[in-house]
Amino acid sequence: RASGKIVLFSKLLTDEIILLLKLAMLEHDIDRSKVLTAVGVLTQAAEKLQKKDTLVDEIEVVHLQVCVKKIPTKNKTVKLKLPHSIRRPNTEVCLFVKDLDKFDRDYEPTVHHFKDFLHKKGINNITEIIPLKSLRTEYKPYEAKKNLSNAYDSFIADARIVRLLPTYLGKHFYGKKKAPVQVNLQAKDLAKEINDAIDNSSCIIGSKGSSSVAVVGHMKMSPADLSENVIAAASQISAGVAGGAKNIKQLSIKSSLSLSIPIYMSEGGPQDVKFPRERRAKKVEAEEISTLLDAKVKVYPDGRIIVIKDGEKEAPPKRQKRKNVNQHKKQLRKKTQDVKPPQAKKFKKK
Repeated sequence: RASGKIVLFSKLLTDEIILLLKLAMLEHDIDRSKVLTAVGVLTQAAEKLQKKDTLVDEIEVVHLQVCVKKIPTKNKTVKLKLPHSIRRPNTEVCLFVKDLDKFDRDYEPTVHHFKDFLHKKGINNITEIIPLKSLRTEYKPYEAKKNLSNAYDSFIADARIVRLLPTYLGKHFYGKKKAPVQVNLQAKDLAKEINDAIDNSSCIIGSKGSSSVAVVGHMKMSPADLSENVIAAASQISAGVAGGAKNIKQLSIKSSLSLSIPIYMSEGGPQDVKFPRERRAKKVEAEEISTLLDAKVKVYPDGRIIVIKDGEKEAPPKRQKRKNVNQHKKQLRKKTQDVKPPQAKKFKKK
C-alpha cells in the first residue's frame, strides 16, 4: 500500500517537478521564492493525496537532501539551528540515561529517579526513559532494536553515555539517521537544553556516499516557516561541509511519499573542490631541564614524556618496532625454508 501511495504522489508532482528542475538548472543561488514555490508544490500534492486516501493520517516529515561533488574522507555531523521547531504534534521522545547502580540488576530505580528529576525541572515531554542496563538486556536481539528505532519519533541521550550507544543500538539507529542527540542533563536550563535537541536537527555528511539528508520540518507547518527552515539548513550545511559551498552539487526537498524536488543545482565536479589540508604535528625538540643531568626531555602534545640520555637515540615508536619484529620473523622463515631437511638413511634388505 505504501508503494501505491508513492506512485500516486509521484503522478501529482511530475509536471511541477519538471518545471522546478529547469528553474534549478538556470540559477546557481538558493532563491527564497523558488524554495517557497517548491514547498507549495509539496504541500498541494500532500493535500490532494489526503483527499484521495482518507486513511493517510500521519504527518509527513520533510527532508532536505544534500548531494556533494567530492565525498569527504571523514564523517561529519553538522548541527542545525532552525528558526522554527521541527517537532510534530504528539511527538514521542525517548531518553537514554546512565545507570545509577552498575551492579544492581534492577533498573527500575533508575527510571523512577530520572522521572522524578525531570518532573521537578518542569519537563513533561519525555515519553520513555531507558537506562543503559535495560538497553543491554531487553534490547539486545535484532528485532528488539529494530522495533525500538520505529517506536519513537525522536531519541536523545545523556551526554555521559553517548560514546557507548553505537555498540548497543547499531545500524537500526545510526544507519537510518536516527542517532540519539546528546543532551547535558546537568545543564542549568535543562528544559531549554532538551527542547533545543528536539526542536532542531542535524545532518551527517558521510564518507561512504555523496548523498545525505536532514529533517527540516513537517507537512503541517506553514509554507513560509518550512521555507525558512530549508534555507537556514541549506546555509548551515553549505558552511559546515568539507570544501564549503563549492562542494554542494544539488539540494532537494522531499517527504517520505514524494519524489525529490530540486531547489539548487551546481555545475562542476570533484576536481573543482579542494579540501583544507590537515595540520601536521609540530616536531617536538628535546630540551634540557635542571632536575636531570646528562639527559634531555621531550614533552609531546598528548602528554607523553620521553627522557633521552646524552649519546643515545630516541627509541622508535611502537608501530616501527612492530614493523621490525615482522621483518625479523620473515627473515627467520626464509632461512628455515632454505634449509633442506636431512635425507633418510637407506637400509639394505637382508
